[in-house]
Amino acid sequence: MDFLAGDGEMATMIREKDWSAHSFGRTEDWPQSLRSALAICLNSAFPTAIYWGSELRLLYNDAWAPIPGPRHPGALGAPAKEVWSDIWSIIEPQFSEVIRSGKGLFLQDHMLPMQRYGFEEETYWSYSFTPLRGEQGNIVGVWNTGSETTANVIQRRNAEFQVKLNEALRGAVTAQDGLRLALERLGLHLSAAHVGIAKPRAAGDGFDIAQQWRAPQSGVPSEETLAAIGPRAEAELRAGKDLFLTRRAADLEPESRAYLEARRISNAIFVPWIEGGRLDQAIFLHWSRPRAQSVLDMSLVERVLDLVMGWIARERTHAREAVMAQEIDHRARNMLAILRSTSRLIKAETVAEFREKLDERITSLSRTHGLLSRKKWVDVTLREVVDEEFASYGGDIHARIDLGGPAVPLEPNDAQMIAMLIHELTTNAVKHGALRDAEGRLSLTWSLDGDGALLLRWEEHLADGVRPAPAEPHEGFGTQLLTRIARDHFGGSIRRETAETGLLYEIALPRGSWSTRSATPQPDADTTNGATDARRSVMIVEDEPIIALDLVGMMEHAGYAIFGQFASVSAGLENTAGRLPDIALLDENLGGETSTPLLDHLVAKGVPVVIISGYDGEVRTGVPRLSKPISESELLAIISSL
Repeated sequence: MDFLAGDGEMATMIREKDWSAHSFGRTEDWPQSLRSALAICLNSAFPTAIYWGSELRLLYNDAWAPIPGPRHPGALGAPAKEVWSDIWSIIEPQFSEVIRSGKGLFLQDHMLPMQRYGFEEETYWSYSFTPLRGEQGNIVGVWNTGSETTANVIQRRNAEFQVKLNEALRGAVTAQDGLRLALERLGLHLSAAHVGIAKPRAAGDGFDIAQQWRAPQSGVPSEETLAAIGPRAEAELRAGKDLFLTRRAADLEPESRAYLEARRISNAIFVPWIEGGRLDQAIFLHWSRPRAQSVLDMSLVERVLDLVMGWIARERTHAREAVMAQEIDHRARNMLAILRSTSRLIKAETVAEFREKLDERITSLSRTHGLLSRKKWVDVTLREVVDEEFASYGGDIHARIDLGGPAVPLEPNDAQMIAMLIHELTTNAVKHGALRDAEGRLSLTWSLDGDGALLLRWEEHLADGVRPAPAEPHEGFGTQLLTRIARDHFGGSIRRETAETGLLYEIALPRGSWSTRSATPQPDADTTNGATDARRSVMIVEDEPIIALDLVGMMEHAGYAIFGQFASVSAGLENTAGRLPDIALLDENLGGETSTPLLDHLVAKGVPVVIISGYDGEVRTGVPRLSKPISESELLAIISSL
């Protein structure tokens, strides 16, 4: 019995099995040819089996034992036709040919649709059949060696799939086109009935389907949402774990089972996409037919998800870059227009005085821009803007300034406007008011009233015995700018009071959507196109107060009347409902809002319009377009022709 020596599982099992009632008979009576073949088989480290006798009954070693799956150990001594009933139609002709011809057979990566676990699997094998001869020289059995190559075949096939998918995606026009293509091809490749991208709702509330593909004739119902998949399953998914659900699982939670049964599906997998530490979305696949859990399936789905999300991220990045480039160009043009308008509006007796005033205002704009840049153009507060404006002054002035008020968030455009307002007040206080003297004090406080308006109180206190210095003329640039910012940009009001003890400003800025707030026009009596004014009227729609002030100056200098100056679409529409200007100068972008509705309204009413913009937009027939900063001579020439 040396041929059964050894401590392996199969050697032990064969020794202990009672073969007396078996067709092989007692092991002591087995022929020498079988003994020799079995001794080699049991001591081989390679998967090896012997099919012996007319029924090709099975004997095999430890390495071969996992191949039949749960059919082991019942396969020991059983006929091949019973053990391999699911693939007998494929391998029976192979056995017959080996026995008939007496020649061996080798097959590589051969597909065998096995049903080892109660459902059909796509398996691949490389194996050989070799005839075994008995003592009389006749063929009495078949020697079988081989191993499963399913993983290798699927890995190679998945790699080819990814290459072809990448090639196909390069022709996609948009990321959404690419996503649709990827879902369809993934579904076809994995024989899924339903594939999609799902975005989670609140915990336990299911998912919204963002994109999906259904196999033709799959019978999968059309749906825009997915029901909850079960608290335990959802928790794993939200934790970033891949999820495999199968109706065959004994420990499947009731909600997960109900999810599968309601959709008449046997299996489902979910692969999460995590952003910022939370579940952003997940790719899901449903199968109507049973399917084994496969790490190769999960790996492929993960790679496809990474691929399509990478495409989407790149498209978003390109879109952001395009918007950013456009916004940078717009801001640069606007800044140039502001600087040009500032230089045009400054009144000075000498070059040195002009240079000083221009330098001060450019420096103020630069400080505010630096603050916004450091804050990445978000989350800027009024206190930060005020502190930035006072930062350039020495400690002796800081000690004489009292500041106080709640945290008030500002949008970038409003922050720039308020910075200009504070700069003009501060410059005037340093040159003419309380801060020019070492004993003077300044109090700046702000609050929000019951209607949500921002109230600024600027109060200067002169030192005892100090008389107020001559202030800037009422029609000076600084005074005009203060009025324009408070009244035209924010739709608010400004009150100025001069006393022996100092200067008081009370400024009210209505709270709301700051950058798109409708400005209430308050044109002076002698600048409207009323019955007493025969001049042609010009409507100015511009949300940058300095640029608007410059345009007003240009038009008045050229002999035009000002119909009104407005900072929003709604204000423009409201104030042209009853009467119309002779011509309109229209900024294309008003605090992030397109002015197209106002443009269409004016054109429909027959009002000639000149678009003035920091963007390179589309050209409209019959509507001239000027890019900021504009040329006065070019603007006047266009207005004259219109």
